[in-house]
Amino acid sequence: MAIGRWSRLVISTGSLAMGAAALDGAHVDESARWRVAESVRVRTEPFPHASVRITGGPWKVEQDRAASYLLEVDADRLLCRFREEAGLEPRGEVYGGWESDSISGHSLGHYLSGVSLAYAATGDERFRERAAYVVDQIIECQDASGDGFASGVPNGKAIFDAVRRGEIRSSGFDLNGSWVPWYTQHKIMAGLRDALLYTGNEAARDSLIAMADWVCGVVEPLQDEQIQRMLACEHGGMNEVMADVFDLTGNERYLKVATRHFDHGAVLDPLRRQEDPLRGLHANTQIPKIIGQARIHEVTGDPEASRLARHFWALVTDRYTYANGGNSTWEMFGPPNVEAGALPETTETCNTSNMLRLTDHLFRWSGDARYADYAERALTNHILAQQHPDGGRYMYRAWLDQGAHKTWSGREDTWTCCHGTGMENHVRYNEMVYFRGVGEEAPTLYVNLFLPSTLSWTDMGLELAQESELPLGGTSAL
Repeated sequence: MAIGRWSRLVISTGSLAMGAAALDGAHVDESARWRVAESVRVRTEPFPHASVRITGGPWKVEQDRAASYLLEVDADRLLCRFREEAGLEPRGEVYGGWESDSISGHSLGHYLSGVSLAYAATGDERFRERAAYVVDQIIECQDASGDGFASGVPNGKAIFDAVRRGEIRSSGFDLNGSWVPWYTQHKIMAGLRDALLYTGNEAARDSLIAMADWVCGVVEPLQDEQIQRMLACEHGGMNEVMADVFDLTGNERYLKVATRHFDHGAVLDPLRRQEDPLRGLHANTQIPKIIGQARIHEVTGDPEASRLARHFWALVTDRYTYANGGNSTWEMFGPPNVEAGALPETTETCNTSNMLRLTDHLFRWSGDARYADYAERALTNHILAQQHPDGGRYMYRAWLDQGAHKTWSGREDTWTCCHGTGMENHVRYNEMVYFRGVGEEAPTLYVNLFLPSTLSWTDMGLELAQESELPLGGTSAL
């Protein structure tokens, strides 16, 4: 079957030849990745990572570069400040850049997600071993702390203890004198979740739950005014990971923390009213909160959270998104529906990475082609171009100004937020290539991305190979 135009393809599996199918590499139960409450209507679901392999084109080149870099990173250097904070002797010298600042620790969370995703994407046991080592080291730090806490944030224990007492000095990127400490904790917890989901590491489950218990202990004593003051500082997707822990355990305590203690009213309430509060806000501070709302909808069936997530996505893509699928100028949402005259320092890569994660949720719910179209545009025109040809160096922003050129992080001396998401982006390509219908949509196959790849659909006994000239040519063959 040849496709001569760039679009989404929906196939009734009855039109495809069936045969014996076998998975290569990783075979981990990823069902929690898309598990939803019974009341949530879902039309599609992704295939397990091990069922999809990227086989060629620039996508395979970039995946291999990213995977190679992940094996070069020294986990002990990323763990340096974790061990210091826990009173343990470091096993490596701290990296430079942001890892030598008060945001240190965020990169370890991204790294743990990256090696876990790389294992799922390739089946290479070296990545599972890396993930297991990092999980064990985090647990050692938690054991030394005695209360589930582990972090690379300097003086993190004291900072969060002050929050627990209601002593909160907060602004956009500062909480009690520290650079976005909840943001860092979100990355660490997301890394533990991904180690569980994509490598099957059960110790990561215990570590994640212990850390969630510590989070509850910090925020539960706070009154509403104190909570909102705390949330004025960027806090990543803490609502998302706490909803994930609720899903893993069924313990309502974690859900309450997700929906009350990490619900930022100044931004989320106007969105609930279907308003547009985004102009002038730091873009990537907001997107993870909305991913959290999407997850809250999935684990509870809350229709308001679903409406909020869909409204936000429509606002960003209709009013604030450039041609490459990215958004923001100087990291901020500018005036809606305005492009010309504000092109330097455009489209922060983290924003696009997180918009793709939100898009994944929305496509699962609806099967709507506009979500698949956005994913295709953003992946091809922004994310694919984010990595330096040498590998391990990532673009913070894609400047769209005339005569602009790319700038890159260093391999060891930068460690920005976009370096962190860069360690994940290029081992995520297989997430949105193929979906399968659910319920009345079964057993439909959705082909959302036209890139060289294979699919093993074991339940249907189906093997599919895709050969694609895109984005350099104009055809793809199945």
